Order: sequence, then structure tokens, then C-alpha cells
Amino acid sequence: MNLEDARQHYYSHSNSLSSVNRQLCFAGVAVIWVFSVEGTNGAHSLPGELLFPLGCFVLGLAFDLCQYIVSSASWGLYQRHKEKTGIGEETQFGAPKQINWIPIFFFWLKPTATLFGYINLLILLTNS
Repeated sequence: MNLEDARQHYYSHSNSLSSVNRQLCFAGVAVIWVFSVEGTNGAHSLPGELLFPLGCFVLGLAFDLCQYIVSSASWGLYQRHKEKTGIGEETQFGAPKQINWIPIFFFWLKPTATLFGYINLLILLTNS
């Protein structure tokens, strides 16, 4: 194994984590929707104790979006900067390590929020 092999494992697993996390957030919202109460005129209301896990699932999705927005902007701006310096299409160059710090921060926030949401939801369901 070399660094490129390790990097490919990281990319593969982080991509899977992002996909699974997104699905779990949507599933969590769906589970909470099942527990919503139908009120007058067909309107639904949500028991207050379900607001925290719902917020966690919505945050998980928001952090997912933020990760991709920041990643796209960072790499797009960096690529444009390099292009403006006159660098050739095939020229090899390095990128600053800091370019991924904020996207990685959002990457780890999204499964953390989802995990908190599911832990809280499981506690609520087991205490019912």
C-alpha cells in the first residue's frame, strides 16, 4: 500500500458515508413525519420532543450542502486563480492543505448531527 492507495480508500469510504448519511437523514425525517399528529383541516403538528431529532436531521442535510458548496467554491476559485497565472493545462502543481479544512469540518459535522438525531430518536422511542 502507498499513499495513493490510502487516499483512494479514504475517498471511497467518505463518499459512501456521505451517501448513507444523506439517506439516513431523509429516513429520520420520514420516521418523524409518521409520528406527526393530524390536526384540524388536515394540518399536521409535531410533538415537541421530536423537534430536536428533526433539527439534527435537517442540520445533517444542511452540513452536507455546505460541504459541497464550500468544496466547489474553494476548488473553483483555486483553479481559476491558477488559470489566471498562465499555468498550462497539463502543468503539475500542488494545492494548499488548507483548501480542504472547511469542507472536512462540514464533512464530520453531518454524520455527527445525524448520529445525535438518531440517538435522541431511539431514546424517545424506547421510553414510549
